[in-house]
Parts: sequence; C-alpha cells; structure tokens
Amino acid sequence: MRLLAWMVKVGFFLLVLWFALKNTTPVPVRLTSAISWEHVPLIVVMLACIAVGALLGALALALPIYRMRREVTNLRQQAPTVPTAESAADRMASAARQSGAVVEVAGEPERR
Repeated sequence: MRLLAWMVKVGFFLLVLWFALKNTTPVPVRLTSAISWEHVPLIVVMLACIAVGALLGALALALPIYRMRREVTNLRQQAPTVPTAESAADRMASAARQSGAVVEVAGEPERR
C-alpha cells in the first residue's frame, strides 16, 4: 500500500514537473500602470495565483472554524455528565432488588 502511495506521489510530481517545463514562456505581468514585470515565466504566475487563492481560502475558513470550535467547547461544558457503566449497573441491581426479581446480586448477602 505504501508503494502504491509513493508511486502516486512520484507520478503527480512528474506530471507537475512536466507541466512546469512546458509553461516557461515569458509573459508580462501588469498589476497597475506603474507596476509591471516583463518576462516572468508563466508557471511562476500560475503557481503564485494558486498560492494566493489557497491562502485566501484558508483565511475565509479560519473564522467559521474558530466559531465552531468555540461552540463545541461551550456545548461540552454545558452537557450533563454521562453516568459511568458502573453506576448504571449499580442502579440496575438496586432496581432489581427492590422489585424482588433477585435476592442476591454479585455476592451480596440476602436482605429481607
């Protein structure tokens, strides 16, 4: 399974490398009329756009994720404690004794 994962990673790397080598054509980049760069490789422009898009996407999700984590923390603090299995078993044994269904539970002496 690890071999397959590595083969996929190497294949993806080779595909990106091939794509980068095929897109080295220089292009002008003009941000404003005063700010411009000539002869920037196309792949650099494409990778910069992808990086900026990923950064903006992460920033857009940061606030909602923070709010959800805070809400989960508040809900966990407000939630009633879950009874342990031992206390549930004790309650069931007590109810069984009170109803007369059992006389002795888990080695306890008979109480009548």
